[in-house]
Formats: sequence, C-alpha cells, structure tokens
Amino acid sequence: MLDVLLYVLLITPAAARLETAHAATTDLKRRNADAVLFQKQKKAFAGFALGIPSQQDVPIVIRDIVQTARRLNLSVGAVNSDIPSAGNQGMAQFTFMVPAAGSYPDVKRFIYSMETTDRLLGIQDISLKGEKGRVSMSMKLVTYIKGD
Repeated sequence: MLDVLLYVLLITPAAARLETAHAATTDLKRRNADAVLFQKQKKAFAGFALGIPSQQDVPIVIRDIVQTARRLNLSVGAVNSDIPSAGNQGMAQFTFMVPAAGSYPDVKRFIYSMETTDRLLGIQDISLKGEKGRVSMSMKLVTYIKGD
C-alpha cells in the first residue's frame, strides 16, 4: 500500500515533469539547430557582401590569392588569365591559372583556402604532379566580374 501511495504522490508527477522537460529540451534543440544553420549560411553568403569585382578589381583578387599561397609557404609562378567571356546582365566569366609548388600539406591547405574563401571564386580544374618531395600544382580558378 505504501508503494502505491509513493508511486502516486512522487513518481507519477516526476514522470510528467520529465516528459515536459524532454519536450522543452527537444524544442530548444530544434531552435538552436536553426540558429546554427543560419550562422553557417550567413558565413557562406559573406562573399556576396564583398560584391562582385569589376575588371579593375581583378589584380587585387589575384594579389590576394598569390599572397595566400605565399603565406602557406608555396612558391607561385606567373598567373595567366584569359579574356573574360561575356555573360548576361553585364557579368563576365573570368578564369585564370595559378601555378604553385610546395609540400603536399601546404598545397592541400591552399586548395582548402580557395574552397572556403569569402570571395565568389570557384576551382574549375587542378592538376598535381609530385617531384622529389615537392608537389607542383596548376589550379584553374573562375570568378565573375562586372562588365564596364
């Protein structure tokens, strides 16, 4: 009899409170997941906040890429670019080749930095060649520029 009374007075209300707390926790986790996703998306779209570069900004973009490669201990050759191909609504696609060489970990970090940059920049092609502990890389990058 005492067991039943204890169960009715203590266990049943505690189980109800536990269920309520569990539902509240689940709701908080869902809302937190939305906030975390928003922060990730905000960072992903930060490149758009920088704006699409114009033709005059291209040397600055290339300089930043070369400085990033050098900061990661890569030696960088001459950067070659093509003539921008005209696109829609005043935009042009601009591609350029970045030759670099260094250790494999440094090349890997450089590739990662280009993949995660805030700039509107994509990797179109990469070729790697190993030579006596060094990796030579040729990376073709693509971006869009405003037409003048």
